[in-house]
Amino acid sequence: MIDQAEVAEMTEVRTSAKRIEEQDWRFAELVMRTWSEPRLAGRYLADPVGTFADFGIVITNAADAPQLGGSPLNEAAVTIQNLDRPGANVPAWPSGRA
Repeated sequence: MIDQAEVAEMTEVRTSAKRIEEQDWRFAELVMRTWSEPRLAGRYLADPVGTFADFGIVITNAADAPQLGGSPLNEAAVTIQNLDRPGANVPAWPSGRA
């Protein structure tokens, strides 16, 4: 039979896991929004502790805040070609013939 102390401990573990999961989602939202909202990105750079607090995440030292630079699309690795344009520089489709 499970005693009260074990029930309390299991409840605390579940509650703690839920808080961590909520903070993970809040952090993911912060990262995504800094990519799409330049003003938020600027605010984060100027005051990471306050910006984290706005998202419900508590940190006490700005040095503990991760760098959120970059973007979801690494522009250097993305190539966009306009295939509708005559003379587009597109490699020929392999025919399977030697």
